[in-house]
Amino acid sequence: MIKTHISQKMIISAVAGLIIIPGSALRASAAEEAEEQPFVQAAGIESVLEQCYETDVKSNINLYLVPTEEGEYLNMAFSDTGDFTYIRSAPDENSGWVGKLYGDSAAQVLEYLDGWTKIRSGSAEGYVPADTLITGAEAEARAEEYETNTVTVTADVLNVRDGQGTQSDILTQVTQGGQYEVTGDPVNGWYPIKVGETDGWVSGSYVTEETSYSYGETKEEEEQRIAEENAQKEQSSQNMPEGGGTQGEASQTSAAGTSLSGQAVIDYACQFIGNPYVWGGTSLTDGADCSGFVQSVYAHFGISLPRTTYDMVNSGYAVSYEEAAPGDLILYDGHVGLYMGDGNIVNAMNEADGIGICSATYANIIAVRRVL
Repeated sequence: MIKTHISQKMIISAVAGLIIIPGSALRASAAEEAEEQPFVQAAGIESVLEQCYETDVKSNINLYLVPTEEGEYLNMAFSDTGDFTYIRSAPDENSGWVGKLYGDSAAQVLEYLDGWTKIRSGSAEGYVPADTLITGAEAEARAEEYETNTVTVTADVLNVRDGQGTQSDILTQVTQGGQYEVTGDPVNGWYPIKVGETDGWVSGSYVTEETSYSYGETKEEEEQRIAEENAQKEQSSQNMPEGGGTQGEASQTSAAGTSLSGQAVIDYACQFIGNPYVWGGTSLTDGADCSGFVQSVYAHFGISLPRTTYDMVNSGYAVSYEEAAPGDLILYDGHVGLYMGDGNIVNAMNEADGIGICSATYANIIAVRRVL
């Protein structure tokens, strides 16, 4: 099952009725090592344990909040199920379900019952069988299995390279505010990330890192998500171009007889980032203007495009910006670029900036055309 449920930042709070013990923030800047903050308890652990006993939860003491050196707590639980388990309105298999807890989800424990556990996961709150959860010390030990690490770009434009260090080749560029999955451990201050289908490295000096978890969803959230997915499928089928295929497909057979993907076009185009802008030029190495750049990139794959933006606006077939896929032409008043995904285009910008990356919405979009 493809999981499309909500992912949020994890905020771990105290169980209702206990005094919250503050810990250090989970978010840390990758640009520089954060200064170590002293851990200050608002109340001693003895008082927390005493309150646990006073509320008749002696048998569940290992489930309650015990601060670690990092200030994290153990009222977390993680799903231990297949695709999902139902979150029910009452601790009874016959009660109605109010949400779903997916196989990779985290949850907050609210109450521990005989055979059932009351949880909150995202917006969904209710009861799941106790044997579908990992809790207590085991949850602490396995928390990393459920974590998703991401970095957010803090620089205006950041190079994604094929290795650690500025001597490595540039694969592509990302812009400020972009959030990307971290695919491994940092090395010498550089983070491995995934941008679309491209794997590369970015300097930790220009990103911030954070850890998040996946959560369940309510019945209403699932219904809304499914309705939106069905609407998108219906719209795609209505816009099916002549000759078969759908607008969602980003591939075709090129003149050379090979299957071409939009991402392959972008990967090729990004090799020329940093090369000069030359008005009227069509050379990817010595200089090209915006339409010359797009034309020459596609010519490499045996696809012929018009020379000017005014003619390119009629190339291929129209799609909406919301449907834009890598390789699509994004046209403006007198300018054109290639859509990369994540709201960015690679384009021959101007004499000062040359070939580079910028936001696809930097100016009013006239048309989006798909030529694959």
